[in-house]
Formats: sequence, structure tokens, C-alpha cells
Amino acid sequence: MNIHDMQRCIEDNLATRLAAQVPLLGGGDATDHTDGAAGRENGQGTQMQPECRPDLLDRSDVRAVYAGVASDTFNKAFAYGGGLPLADTVAAVRSFFGGHGAPYTWWLGPLSGAGDGAGEGEDIPAALAAHGFAAGEVETGMYLPLADAELEEPAPTPGLDIRVVHDAEGVTDFASVLAANWNPPDGEVLRFYRCAAPALCSPGCPATLLAAYLDGQLAAAAEVYRTASGCLAAGDAAHLDVAGVYNVCTLEAFRRRGLGSAVTRAALLHARQAGCRHAVLQASGEGYRVYARLGFRDVGRFVECVPVD
Repeated sequence: MNIHDMQRCIEDNLATRLAAQVPLLGGGDATDHTDGAAGRENGQGTQMQPECRPDLLDRSDVRAVYAGVASDTFNKAFAYGGGLPLADTVAAVRSFFGGHGAPYTWWLGPLSGAGDGAGEGEDIPAALAAHGFAAGEVETGMYLPLADAELEEPAPTPGLDIRVVHDAEGVTDFASVLAANWNPPDGEVLRFYRCAAPALCSPGCPATLLAAYLDGQLAAAAEVYRTASGCLAAGDAAHLDVAGVYNVCTLEAFRRRGLGSAVTRAALLHARQAGCRHAVLQASGEGYRVYARLGFRDVGRFVECVPVD
């Protein structure tokens, strides 16, 4: 697999995972964006906000997802496919999220104008500055040939129990670890996973959550999302062969004990057992060395663009 294919695996996995929030939460097609923020009436005519009401904007130039919660952790625009002036794409993104009254960010990868990796085309994050966006977090796209990776843990951590989540209680534990990245913990993260729990626990869901417990205490979490690469081995039929690794988190009291590496390794092993041959992720500065030690290689950058006006 060449670097372009690796980048495509990362971007396709991320875009598919974001769009999957709509069916995951029971939403429909994005056909009307004018009333997304409105509630429904109860028997007394009083407006009641629905628990989660997701929406999708799916265009040739951009994809955007409103997850039904007030959090840019989930509400994202992704990529810029060109074909239309950037100003028109920006207007569509602003109108979509403005109709929902929702915070959001816009992620761009190396194949959609983040500036390096493919080394082609306009630097879209820089161009967005003229449209009221600022470059925020920058993450490194990384790729691992999962089928051949060495993933055996050199020294298992005593008392560590990493479980694949199968029920609502496990989803709540996973969400609690993720929400604790904010102080105080982000209630919108908890609300999103409360809404998504039934679908996440259903057979055949391409998303798998893992929760890690150390000496019986909740300590860390990770997610795997599986997609198809389109890069088939000889004789293979199309299947979900790309594992995107997301939301690798460790609670503060348990950090610097190797749990991030352990839960990532467990996620990768689970994905390989499910038939995945490729693993991809976007690494923060703190996580880069962890993933490099597991064999991931740098294949480009992802830039988060934040609306500032």
C-alpha cells in the first residue's frame, strides 16, 4: 500500500465514522436543515428538546455531521473536495451548523488540502483564515500494516482487565473516561453515548468500544471503527479491513503506567481478529510516541479549523 492509499484509508475511515453518527443515533437523511434545533411539543404545547436528533450534510465538496448534542467533539465538517469555490462550501457549512445552533470544527487531512503528505493543491486551512477560521489542533495521520504487526504485550500489567463493551453499563464506563478529558467532565459526551448505547451494543455494529479496569477500577478506554479499504488482497472479497483507532484515553489517576499502550494494543488485536489488515489513527503530540512504538508510521497531518467569527 503506497502513501496515497494509506492517507485515503485514514480519511475514508474518519469521514465514514463521522457520518455513521446519524444512523447510530436513529437520525434520517439530511433533507431539511431549517428546524434542526427545534424541539417537539408535549401534550401541553411546551417545547421539549429531543434527546439526540442528528443530521448530515453530504455534498461532493464537503461532509458535515451534527450529532444532536452541543459539542464540537462530535459536530464536524470534514474535508474539502473542491469543484466549487471555497466560499460557497464555507457558506454551506455555516448554514448547516447555524441552523442547529451548534458548535463545530472542520477537519482537513492531507488529501483534502491540509498542506503536506500528498504535497498537492491549495493549503485549505490557510485559505479558511480568510473566511473566519483559525487553525487549531494539529494531529499526525499514522498507518500500521496490521496483518503483519507485532502486537504481543512484552510484560502484562498485573491487575489490568481490558473488556470489549457489550452493554449499556460498559458504554457508560467508556463515556466516563472520555468525558473526563474535560474539567468538569463533559456532560454532552455522556449524553451522546447514552443515546448511542443501543446501537453500539447491537450485533454487526462497525464500532467497538473497549474499557480497561486496573484492580477493578475504571482506568482507560479505546474505540475501533472498521471500514473497507478497497485495497483487496488476491482472492479477497470486499470486507471491513481497515481499523480506525479513536478515543484512546486514560483517567488522570492511572496515567504513566502504560495503560494507553495496553488498551491500544488490545484494540488492534481485537480488530485483527475481526479480519482487519490495516490500522489507522490520528495522533496527538502526547500519543505519537506510543503509536510509533507499536509500529505506526507518519503519513501526513490533519488540521482542525475552528470558526472564530
